[in-house]
Amino acid sequence: MAGYVFWPQHLSGRKYDEDGCDGLKAVGLKLRGTDWVVVDVVPSRKLNGIELTMPYFIIAHKRVMDLKWEFEDEFCSVIEFKVPNQRLLQFFSLDRISLSLPEKEVETGDSVLVSKNVVKLWGHPRYQAHDRRLRQTLSLLNLFRTHEKAFHEKYPHIGQRTEDLSTRVLNLIRVQYKKSAIWRILCHLGLFLTVIVCQVSLYTYNALNWRGVKLVAFSAMAQQIDLRCQQTCYFPVQYLRINMNMTLRKAVPRFRTYSEASANLRKDLPSNYYPDYIRFYNTVWLFLNDISFGLIFAAFLFEWSERLTRLLSKIIEFFLYDILKTVTSSLANNPLGIKLNEELARFLSDLFLWIIEFSHANLIQPLVKPENLSIFLRLVGNLGCCFGGAFAFSVILDFFSILTLHIYVFYHISGKIYHWQLQIMKSLFHLFCGKKRNVLRNRVDNNVFELDELLLGTLFFIILVFLAPTVLAFYYSFTAFRLTTIFIQIGIESVIALLNHFPLFALLLRLKDPRRIPGGISIELKDDSSRLELKNKPLSVGSMFTPYLALIHQMKDTYFSTRTVKQVLLGEPLAMHRNNLYQLLYSSLPSKPIEIATIYDKLSALLSSGKDL
Repeated sequence: MAGYVFWPQHLSGRKYDEDGCDGLKAVGLKLRGTDWVVVDVVPSRKLNGIELTMPYFIIAHKRVMDLKWEFEDEFCSVIEFKVPNQRLLQFFSLDRISLSLPEKEVETGDSVLVSKNVVKLWGHPRYQAHDRRLRQTLSLLNLFRTHEKAFHEKYPHIGQRTEDLSTRVLNLIRVQYKKSAIWRILCHLGLFLTVIVCQVSLYTYNALNWRGVKLVAFSAMAQQIDLRCQQTCYFPVQYLRINMNMTLRKAVPRFRTYSEASANLRKDLPSNYYPDYIRFYNTVWLFLNDISFGLIFAAFLFEWSERLTRLLSKIIEFFLYDILKTVTSSLANNPLGIKLNEELARFLSDLFLWIIEFSHANLIQPLVKPENLSIFLRLVGNLGCCFGGAFAFSVILDFFSILTLHIYVFYHISGKIYHWQLQIMKSLFHLFCGKKRNVLRNRVDNNVFELDELLLGTLFFIILVFLAPTVLAFYYSFTAFRLTTIFIQIGIESVIALLNHFPLFALLLRLKDPRRIPGGISIELKDDSSRLELKNKPLSVGSMFTPYLALIHQMKDTYFSTRTVKQVLLGEPLAMHRNNLYQLLYSSLPSKPIEIATIYDKLSALLSSGKDL
């Protein structure tokens, strides 16, 4: 029966020793449901008179003058592999590692384009049974050093290994230090400090997500604080998972979105929560880079404060006051030769001009004064130094939202008038056709109208038709302004999203050591021989940016699709749902922060049991 023999590359070049070796023998390991794995190549003389016991067997031998190995099983294929380094967290896996939490994998992964039922069907064990043997063999390869050590401990005379004295001394010092009272005191202080910080973060999170006024849905600064609070509350959980390899079953709910592939992947990982290792250090790296970027941005603001103040003051006054006032005034005077209703156009123009003057006198002018704007820029710079560039940009985004509040009011008023007028004209059109809208059944029914009802409906319909060009002129003008402000906000939001959720650590791992972030395996034919070679395929860059692809897809459906055009034509509200869009990027955080009491109980139990934190 044909089989496979997995041969470590460092053993394939094993040389003969000097004291008259008559050949080499390959010792293989085979567990239930796995292929053969060579654990060591030893001289034949060391195995004379020794009978190996299960699960170790001699599977091949090689004489002094021979160039090839002679296997016990003639029908076998040799697959060479590079032994994964457990200390560096290298491993083989058939499935690509996920940078998102399992409960959010379906929402942000490749299954966005397929049905959830198809994903569940593909994850059924029946369709995963064909690779079970290979998965178990890969698990054996991932623990190769452990099995190799066990073999040498069982047969110490076969392979003697020199012990590093400096390593033993350092380990002894570390063990004695961790048993001291100073270490225990530091652990307890760290525990209480962690609990206090997490509790404050949890209170802040609850305040920002209060049902009465959900600030995270309106303020980018509140959303940035919310993100930092969630990350702070999740750090202890990640620590327990990474270092203690344990879960908080009372704190983390069990989700039904775990697929069989994810379960198999967890068996192949060097740690059950290895993806948390990547997510944790990715957050740390992003936070440090965010602080660095905030320092650079603050230095730029401090150096160019005076010039930026004068330039921004003129730009804001021009775009948010002069242009709006000019466009509103021109709409009352038959723009582009279009004959509008003079009374309605003058009424709407006077109304919007009054709002422009009111917002300019009480909001825009005080905020964009050079001295006030200079104070604001310095405040942004100081916040960037303390809390990072993402927080500084979120403050700028909120400042921009406040300055463009009157544009939203214009769009809201004109949109409501246009939508009401359109609905009334639609109802009157049904009246001419002898039909009536049935609100209760949500359908159009036939109806018989009196003559006076038809005449009155005709009169109203004609009036609305003649007033429609005027309303359309105001509505589409301010819709263009509103879309411009939304696109600017989306641009700033994209910068904040990159600073907060860029997969920096995963990209660095892929460049430095692709074997630590696998995206599958490949078995290739070696160029210099007929042997095969097992290689790790690194996770693709596109898979790392899966949340961004989902975000772009949703933004496209929201603002750059026929649905958007339909909303504009029908006068439906077009708003930026910041919270709904930005939540797609929270794929590495749980939906709700973990309860601090559960974390405290777990950490306290570890301290009381004598384990180190």
